[in-house]
Amino acid sequence: MTFAISKIMINAPADALWKVIGNFGAACDYLALVVNCVVEGTGVGARRTLTSIDGSTIIERLDAQDPVTHQLSYSLLTDTPFRDCLTTVALNDRGSTMTELSWSATFEPDVLPVSEAVELMEFALAANCRALKSFIER
Repeated sequence: MTFAISKIMINAPADALWKVIGNFGAACDYLALVVNCVVEGTGVGARRTLTSIDGSTIIERLDAQDPVTHQLSYSLLTDTPFRDCLTTVALNDRGSTMTELSWSATFEPDVLPVSEAVELMEFALAANCRALKSFIER
């Protein structure tokens, strides 16, 4: 398996961030390129369809959600350059007003060389981290 990760510090308590991240249908609230998010089902096993500005869609399945440890994992179900992709969002409390956000993925590159796939995934994860930071801190 190939691994990619992005981390960022956010000026907010972990519980406040979890209210956003823990809501599997809230992606369109903080991801700038996502204009719509439709969730089918509830809890682990729920699926969400994210629609981007360009009209493309991505389907993801919620695989784990733990409000105690502030971790959420989801699988990418849409054909992309990443096969067997499991993404995990984890919040680590760093004091009363600071939280470290880690957004990681394990996957098998499909079509792309490993180095390009890792670079592309890390770029996407970093963009997600920055978008969430901006949303929470404004």
